Amino acid sequence: MTNKHLKVFDYIIEIGWLIIFLCSPIFFAPFVHGTWQIGKSFLFQVLVEILCFVWLLKLVINCSKFNLKKLREILLKFKPLLPAFIFILILGLSTIFSQSFHSSFWGYYSRKMGYLIYLHFFVFFLILYFNLKTKKQIARIFYIITLTTGLVILYGFLQVLGFDFFAWSEPPSLGYRVFSTLGQPNFLASWLLLVFPVVFWIIFRYSSQDHLKAPLFSTFKKEKKEDLVKTANTSFLKKVFFRPVFVCLSLLTVILLVLTQSRAGWIGFFLAIFFFIIVFSWQKNQKRLAILLFIFLVLFSVFVVALNVSPLQIKPTDHPLIMRFKTLSYLSEAGKLRIIWWQNSLDLIKQKPILGFGLETQHLNFPQYYEPEYAVLEGINRIPDRAHNDFLDMILVSGILGLISYLFLIISVFWLGLKYIFQEKNHSSFMIIILLTGLIGYLISLQFSFHVISTAIYFWAYLAICLSILKHD
Repeated sequence: MTNKHLKVFDYIIEIGWLIIFLCSPIFFAPFVHGTWQIGKSFLFQVLVEILCFVWLLKLVINCSKFNLKKLREILLKFKPLLPAFIFILILGLSTIFSQSFHSSFWGYYSRKMGYLIYLHFFVFFLILYFNLKTKKQIARIFYIITLTTGLVILYGFLQVLGFDFFAWSEPPSLGYRVFSTLGQPNFLASWLLLVFPVVFWIIFRYSSQDHLKAPLFSTFKKEKKEDLVKTANTSFLKKVFFRPVFVCLSLLTVILLVLTQSRAGWIGFFLAIFFFIIVFSWQKNQKRLAILLFIFLVLFSVFVVALNVSPLQIKPTDHPLIMRFKTLSYLSEAGKLRIIWWQNSLDLIKQKPILGFGLETQHLNFPQYYEPEYAVLEGINRIPDRAHNDFLDMILVSGILGLISYLFLIISVFWLGLKYIFQEKNHSSFMIIILLTGLIGYLISLQFSFHVISTAIYFWAYLAICLSILKHD
């Protein structure tokens, strides 16, 4: 089979992952018990299985070109994937020795975050890593993410204005807590933290005077001069028309993030912005500015602590959004229920510290800690199925081994990414900064929340894209 025929497989795979990026955040099943996760889980798993089949078929056909030299190249490509393999292996062991194998493998009905979906995340991660070959492909992913962001924002503002297509139990038009197509305001906030830097990347692309000369927007291999000239002929129109659109979209993204009233989202956004500016300044040899910003961040953190000592006064006449903002000065009170859950989690961790209880088993263990106070703070008979802290949840479901492997995966990507950014004459540093900014904001928000299918898909995808860029450069 010729290379021309093999390209058909590449086109199918790319179309498949673009559909995943487009549909996974916006797809939900309003007439199913389990509106938000069941549909997303089904769609994602089916698409990944189709992509996996096409990819394996492509590999089988390519076996005729296999030799020892190619084997060495493949083994070198696997080296950055070692942390991800270890993490999935530890999750598999925790599932085998789980308190409830059925829940851990298939997933708790309302969440669907069992080992099966993690295997699909991992396969999707591998598909992206091994099949992303050019920055044009990454750019297309970024454009699809931006399109999806626009659709999510549109539905979010329709909810606020009261033009919703469905009647929800908690209409956003009343409480101003928007959840759009993600199903819960905190989940929406976490997802917006992932996508906001991508929108900014597109603004930068159309506002940079020298973006045609910069290798940032070329393919992994050098582009031909004719392609650059052809692009230059249409650059002016794109710059004039598209830049204002994307600037408005970025502003609307921030406004929608505010309307989620997610304090974790606000904190994640604030710290992600600081991360971006500090890293970008340092990379541009503006080290004094980076150090000053870091000092300001420390001082601001001290100010927040002091504000909680003397909190702002909340008035009954305050707007719900203003009241939510003022609760940032009552973090110990506003997060009282989470603090209780964290204390309960620490007690549970002592019982099974090595491999944990298994994925999706928190709903089996938290009921023993139920207190009447929960009825006042949360609701009658409302029992958590998560610790609402990413690291505590990871220890609960996979033990200390699981947390170490999870941190190893995250830190390895950040270490390789930052190492690449601070090297001289790198070609894709801004792309890496954008992806790491999205990841840092998301991970900070997860210290008060947890992964869901839509956000986890983007999380694993960002890791794969980062490693893919580093692999080629």
